[in-house]
Parts: sequence; structure tokens; C-alpha cells
Amino acid sequence: MTIMMKHTSIYASAAGAICRRVLGPSATKSYGSTSEGAWRFYYASRCPPNYHRRPINFRMMASSTTQNKSVCPSSGTPLLTPAGQLFESDCIMSPIAFSDDDTNEDELDICLKDDDNLTEHVKPLESDFFFIPQVKLHDGDGSQRKRVLVLCTGGTLTMSPNPDKGGALSPVPGALTDFMKSMLELTNDKMPDVVVHEYSPLLDSSDMGPPDWIVLAKDIKANYLYFDGFVVLMGTDTMAYTATALSFMLENLGKPVVFTGSQVPIAEPHSDARQNLIMALIFAAQEMPICEVTIFFHDRLVRACRAQKVDAGQLHAFDSPNMPPLATTGIAIKENEHLALPPARGVLRVHTRMDTRLLALRLVPGFDDNILMHTITAGAESGSLRALVLQLYGTGNAPQVKEDFINCLKKATELGILVVASTQCHKGSVMMGHYATGKALESAGVVSSNDMTLEAISCKIAYLLGRGDLSNDEIANLMCVSMRGEVTHTDALPPPPFSSAFERASRKGRYYY
Repeated sequence: MTIMMKHTSIYASAAGAICRRVLGPSATKSYGSTSEGAWRFYYASRCPPNYHRRPINFRMMASSTTQNKSVCPSSGTPLLTPAGQLFESDCIMSPIAFSDDDTNEDELDICLKDDDNLTEHVKPLESDFFFIPQVKLHDGDGSQRKRVLVLCTGGTLTMSPNPDKGGALSPVPGALTDFMKSMLELTNDKMPDVVVHEYSPLLDSSDMGPPDWIVLAKDIKANYLYFDGFVVLMGTDTMAYTATALSFMLENLGKPVVFTGSQVPIAEPHSDARQNLIMALIFAAQEMPICEVTIFFHDRLVRACRAQKVDAGQLHAFDSPNMPPLATTGIAIKENEHLALPPARGVLRVHTRMDTRLLALRLVPGFDDNILMHTITAGAESGSLRALVLQLYGTGNAPQVKEDFINCLKKATELGILVVASTQCHKGSVMMGHYATGKALESAGVVSSNDMTLEAISCKIAYLLGRGDLSNDEIANLMCVSMRGEVTHTDALPPPPFSSAFERASRKGRYYY
């Protein structure tokens, strides 16, 4: 109680000073006369008009006698900070630069101590959510629980029938918050402290793209020092793309980022949202966390850049076709520790330049070469096409008898377009040099993608092109190099058919994930 009164008096004095400085001496009559009024003005002077939904902490109601309460800036209702006490201004992280593409690596450690700067940079252009001000992690607050930030973008999990749209499902603002308030699991001592932020408006995952990926990456970085892990809730349709993109955008990630969602809306009694959400929180707050971007769904945790949505009608919606899951759940959690990535070797860097000038084509027998030729020529002349991803047959085969097709691909590489071969098969890898048809593609300058998923190929190309410091030849060499665990090294791939005994023996038991 003494601590709370001390903090309240400090902020009341500070807010009163700000009030008098901005509005003049007359402001003391309306704001500076009471601590509560000064506290409200302190918040109001820093919150944009559309800052209507503050992050809510759910480690609350059962232990309100041991935690201090602050005033919610929008409605005046009690709001608990994750630390359980009022935050201090010198612990607020700097928002000067989100992206490390053109900045120094130590900018995360800069703190704002000037009121003008704090007000000026309170809201980025891309998102109405900037930071959650609170004390530093486990810095004298007496808390032993991990802290997890939940970022909700929408998706099936937040949907319910909308009468205005003919009964079709659409996201409902506040549905997740209301649901989590009733979850007794979150009051368990084994669960982490949870802070939830719902973006506005909530989106169907089909409407999400690179600008939304950038917002997520920036918000994770802005809160990186204040949470032990992050959970992203979104729709399942493009979850694999979003999670894969973030795995490339978040370099040197030293904390878990777990994506999840549901196949059944959270309002339905048989929804799978509760289990997916609880397990995602557990994986985000483990004592020995898996510090990479992952997807948890149904009963398994898979690496994001290895994941694909494999079923639209079953609860087991995601799988990792060419790599075992990082962990599976049942009576106990079973982890494959040998598959985890090594620890980060530097500070977190966020790359926000994603060049998506690429096209993915799935070949079918009898396709027209002229369409591809016109697409390549027009894309090269206008600069709207920098990479072409071909989904080929089997291990990366294409019709060798169609010389126009091979010449078309050769011309594309000469025009500066990166041509990458992938397989149409759910499992397996591209082996460019094994069959004669693959040899023809290789001679035309087509690059192999080994066993990467289409999601990983697309996001990796967008990331490498967006860096701006790599040539096409350098990008081609990096396609089969594992950067985030997205591809198996060529030497570790299964040997092709009719391989010699030496080749089979040399590759046996070699796994580079």
C-alpha cells in the first residue's frame, strides 16, 4: 500500500506539472487538484484518439489483494499491469526505430526520458498498438511467473455468425478477451502472466499480407524486453505464410513466438481454441523454451518455416511434411531437443523489407509455353517480376521435349529473374541433377529449393530480395542454405534411386535441420 501511494504521488505531481505546462495554470483546477485527475491526464496526453483497446492482464481477479491497480485510460475501469505495480517512466522502451535494416543493433537499449519525445512517438503509422509500459522483467517485483504477450489479429477463433452478413462468420471484437476472462486455467500457478492485445480491426487471415507481417514484427520487437514469450492468434488459411515470414524477419530471436488459432470458433462448445491457446501459452513460457517461431495446432508444435496447412476440415490442420515436429503433446509433452535451433548469437534484429515481386506457377501437362513467355517478358520489362517459383513434377522434372519451355526459362535468368524449382509432392525433395529432365533445367539456370515448402520458398525469396545487398547469384546460392532451419542440407537429403552403396552409407543418419 505504501508503494502504491508513493508511486501515485510521484505520477500525480508529474502529471500536474505536465498539465500546467501544456494547458497553463488554470489546468490545475480541473486536473491537478486530485491524484486521479492528474493520472487520467497523464494517460490522455499520451494516448491517440483511436487507442480504444488497452492490453488486458488476466492474472488478476483471484489475487487482487496482493496487486496494485492503475486506472484504464479509456474507461476508468481497474487495469492490472503484468508486474502488479505502477510502471516507471524510465523503464519505458524507446520507439525511435523499429527496424534494424538501416539502424544500429543497440537501439533496443535506448530509453526515453524526455516527455516531448515520449508524446511525439507514441503511435507508429502501421499500428495503433505501440508498447505496454511496465517494469522490467522480474526486476524486484517479486514475481516468479513468466510473462506472455498475446497478439490477436482475428481469424476463426474470434468469429461468430454475423446477421448483417447473412449469417456468415466474421470476427467479433472483444470475443477473445471475454473468453479468456472466464478461463480458470489462467489463474493456475503453473501458467504465465498473460497480457492480451486485440488489433483493430480484426482480420480474416486471407486479408493479411506483408504490411500486417511488419506490424507484428515491430510490435514483438517493441515489447521484446518486457515479455518472456509471445503468442500470435490468427486465422489458419495464411498462418503458415505469416509465421514463416516472421521467422525470417526476426533475426537472432532469443524468445519463443508461437502461432496458433482454431478450426472451430471460440464461441462453440466443441471449439479447439481452448486447448490450442493453453498449449501455446505453455510453450511460450517454458523454463527451457524453444526460441524460434513455431506453430502449435492440435497436438504438435512444428517449426513455422517447415509448416503447411494440410487439412481444411479436421482439427489436425497443420503438419511439417519433411521434418518431425519439435514437440508432441499427450499425457506428457515430448520434445525432440535435437531438432531445436542453436541459441541466438546476437541481439534481435527486425527486417521489414519484404520484396514480394514473385510469381508461383504450378505446371500441368499440356500447358501453353506462350503464356509463360509473355508473363516473363512483361514482368522483366516493367520490373514487376523478380522471381519465378515453378512447382514441378516429382523430384523437379519438367517436359524435356518442350524446348521452347527450356529456352523460356533460360531467357528469364538472362533477364535477371530468379527461377526456383520446387516439387508438387507433399513430401520429398527436388533433385535437379538426377534425371535428364532436371539436368536440362539446371543448365537453363533454374535453382533447386531442396525440400522447402512453397511458403518457405516464397517468404525466403521475399526476405533475400528485400535485403537489397545480394545479387541474384548470391540469392541462388543461399536458397539451399539453412538460415532459420527451413531447408535440409543437400548432403543430408535421402540418396536418389539407384545410388551406390557408398552414397547411401555416407548419407545415412545425417540430418541438418
